[in-house]
Amino acid sequence: MDKIKLSKTERVVIYVILVFFSVLAIFPAFILLSRSFFSLDEITSMGAGLFAKNFTIEAYVQAFTDEGFLIGLKNTFITCLCAVIGVPLTAFMAAYAFSKIKFFGSKFWFTLGLCTIMIPNILLLLPVYSIFVDLGWTNTLLPLTVPSFFGGGIMNIFLIIQFIRGIPKEMYEAADIDGAGTFRKMFQLTLPLIKPVISYVAVTAFISAWNDIMRPLMYNDLPEYYTINQYIYVNYLGQSAAVDALPNVQMALGVILMIPMIIVFIIFQKQLIEGIQLTGNK
Repeated sequence: MDKIKLSKTERVVIYVILVFFSVLAIFPAFILLSRSFFSLDEITSMGAGLFAKNFTIEAYVQAFTDEGFLIGLKNTFITCLCAVIGVPLTAFMAAYAFSKIKFFGSKFWFTLGLCTIMIPNILLLLPVYSIFVDLGWTNTLLPLTVPSFFGGGIMNIFLIIQFIRGIPKEMYEAADIDGAGTFRKMFQLTLPLIKPVISYVAVTAFISAWNDIMRPLMYNDLPEYYTINQYIYVNYLGQSAAVDALPNVQMALGVILMIPMIIVFIIFQKQLIEGIQLTGNK
């Protein structure tokens, strides 16, 4: 495909537009970071500028000395760990079964699973909540951890299936000749060949779990099981939040929430970009 040749003026215009919208996208995060270093008096005063006159980390000290925040951080890491392990593992196992193992009704069950995509998630909230109530799982971490070990949704399974189907049949025939069993073909043959999509599923599962706010609010009312998002919402943003909730601490908490996402993107940006590209190709 031939590259489009642009004149110098056209390139300048494009770069100006890109820089403008990049600044618009980054500016809220910059304000969040900058004002997290404000003192309480400065951030609540009229005419607070972009930069702190008296640089201080008191907001971060208050955040990390708050027991509720530390509990939320611990619970969030637990849910994220389950998501990173459970979602790609079980999605891969289900995808391998649907694509390589013949069993009664496999096409029917897979098609039925795909049909659930057309059901709005909001309609599933009440029946899922009722199931968790009947199981006695509400006000625990179980509703936030156990579902991670069921594939994380049919789209993850569907995506992995497309990659497995792209592996040459001759490789599996050679494995059969060598006497490889099902699990050996799964984990020693198939898994290494689809690492990009597995990495993509794992990273997106982590991002989803880290940013989750709706499920914790639905399934839990006990502070000892708050996730970090639920803790911030209840104590600083929701209707029950204190009227004098500290704005500089809110900013600091927002920065703390962003840091893992930035680290994940920096470390796994190659896998994320490859996963998105390969998803489009498939």
